[in-house]
Amino acid sequence: MEKFVDPGNHNSGIDLLRTYLWRCQFLLPFVSLGLMCFGALIGLCACICRSLYPTIATGILHLLAGLCTLGSVSCYVAGIELLHQKLELPDNVSGEFGWS
Repeated sequence: MEKFVDPGNHNSGIDLLRTYLWRCQFLLPFVSLGLMCFGALIGLCACICRSLYPTIATGILHLLAGLCTLGSVSCYVAGIELLHQKLELPDNVSGEFGWS
C-alpha cells in the first residue's frame, strides 16, 4: 500500500519514505514473533539436552526480537511525525501524543 506525497491525492506521487516506514512497521512484528518462536524452540532443546549454552542463544534471539519491536514502534512514530508535517491541524487540536 503506497503512501502519497499529498495524503488523499493519488495523483501527487508516492512518498517512498512513508511507504517504507509503513512496510517496516507492518513486517517487523512478524520478524520479532519468528525470532521469539525460534528462541522458544532452542530453549526447549536446551531443556532436553540439559545444556546452558543454547540458553545464551535464546537470550540473544529474545534481545533481537525486542530490538525489532522497538524498531516497529520507532517506524510508527516517525510515520506519524511525517504525516503531521504534511497535514495542517485544525485550531482546536493540540497535535500531541496523549490520552484522549
